Amino acid sequence: MSNIVWVLFSIVAYIGGLYLMLRTTPMLLARSYDEGLFMAIAAGDILGAILAFGGIVVIFEAFNGSTLVKVISVILLLGVLLITGRLALFSLRPRYVAGTNKVSRIITGIYCICLVISSVYYMVQMIKA
Repeated sequence: MSNIVWVLFSIVAYIGGLYLMLRTTPMLLARSYDEGLFMAIAAGDILGAILAFGGIVVIFEAFNGSTLVKVISVILLLGVLLITGRLALFSLRPRYVAGTNKVSRIITGIYCICLVISSVYYMVQMIKA
């Protein structure tokens, strides 16, 4: 396939992944961590992260890591960083505490912090390479 098709699929996967994370992460806060529905929603959240990071990696690899693609990849990683950082703050300090489960908030917040750390790590790796 052409590189343009790969880039279009990657952008769609990136946007879909971020949208999926934005929609599923707040739903985790009201569920208990040992419910089956929590696990299903968490799997959707993980799928969103895979789509977002996978979209960035496919664009990076389609053009063999040229300088312009590195800049675009870092900008996309900044988007992941901002969104997951916002979700981490939302999870750890929700405004509406009465309907949330504390352990689920902590687990979700730690997951979002891990996504922030991984996006910073990949930014450093792309700048170094």
